Amino acid sequence: ILFICCGNVCRSQIAEGYYNSFTKSDNAYSAGISDSTPLKYSHPTKEVIQIMREDGIDTSEKIVKSVTGEMADNADKIFIMCPKERWSQFLLDSNKIIFWDIDDPFGTDLNNHRRVRDEIKEKVRQLIEK
Repeated sequence: ILFICCGNVCRSQIAEGYYNSFTKSDNAYSAGISDSTPLKYSHPTKEVIQIMREDGIDTSEKIVKSVTGEMADNADKIFIMCPKERWSQFLLDSNKIIFWDIDDPFGTDLNNHRRVRDEIKEKVRQLIEK
């Protein structure tokens, strides 16, 4: 399972954390659409680290990555949480894509981060139950 958001500093890291925690596996990974984000951030935002710790999941050592064609090829399913106009061509051509319309909490307060976290947590739980 590959989770993708714009920068890989918030939503996709949250989804990866919950999926791997709920399934007690390392079957999910995450990345961002933006090639420049890993140059600015090496790890998820401090807000994401804090709100995930509140739920017993440590994301502090996760590395921010940009999505590659190889990542997409290796995934059975790809969940994307950013606008379609930002997707790379190899993602637009993929038949593995499922779009999740989830607000980007980047740059907002902790309460908004918690709201987004809880929404992602529920979507991941539903995904696993299918």
